[in-house]
Amino acid sequence: MKHLPMERARIRVAALIACCAAAWQPSIARAADENTQLWLIGAVRTDLGEDTHATLDGSLRLREDARGGDEKTIRLTLEQEVADNVLAGGGAGVWDTETGETEVRIFQQLTITRGAFAARTRLEERIFDGADRVELRFRQRMQYTLELSGSVSASLDGEWLHLVQTRDRLGPQYRDQFRSRAAVTADLGNGLTAGIAYLAIYDQRGAARDRYAHVPQVSLDWRF
Repeated sequence: MKHLPMERARIRVAALIACCAAAWQPSIARAADENTQLWLIGAVRTDLGEDTHATLDGSLRLREDARGGDEKTIRLTLEQEVADNVLAGGGAGVWDTETGETEVRIFQQLTITRGAFAARTRLEERIFDGADRVELRFRQRMQYTLELSGSVSASLDGEWLHLVQTRDRLGPQYRDQFRSRAAVTADLGNGLTAGIAYLAIYDQRGAARDRYAHVPQVSLDWRF
C-alpha cells in the first residue's frame, strides 16, 4: 500500500498534462472543417557509439484527397548525448504526397528528459517544390510517460508548431498548429516495440475555416 500515494500522484500529473494539452487548443466550435487520417509508422534504431544514436523512420499517412492524398515519409535522425539526459542532434527527410508534391525537410533538435517528463525543441527548414523560399517552423513538445507494467507504458504529449517564415511571401500566412496525443506502447521482446495512439491536430487558418484532424496511429519500432 505504500506505493499507492505515488501512483495517485502520477495519475494526477498525467491528468494535468492532458488538461494542459487540451487547453493549448483554442475553441474549435467554428472549426467545421474536420477530417480523419490513419498513420502507419515504422522505425529502426541503433547506437553508433556509446553516446550517439541513429533512427531511420518512415510512415504511410492515409489521407483524404482534399488533404493532398496519401503521403509517404522517410527520415534519418542522429542524436548525441551532450549531458546527462540531454540529447542534441538533427537530421533530414523527404515527404512525398500522392498528388506529386515533395518536401525536403532538414531539422535540428534538443531533447531534455527529467524522470517521466521530456521536452523536445525542434527547428525545421522545409523546402517545397515551386515555393518562393524555405519555410521555417519551430516546434515545442512536452511529454509525460507513465509505466503501466514491466512491458507496457502510456504517454501524453502536447505540441505547439509555429511558422517563423512561410513558404510563400504573398500566400496564406497561417502560422500556428496545435497537437495533442495519447499513446500506449508494449515491449514485444527482441528489440521490438509496438504502439497505438490517437493524435489530434488543430490548424488555425485566420479568416478561413480552421481545420481539425483525427489521426489514429499504429507504430512498430525495432532497436538493435
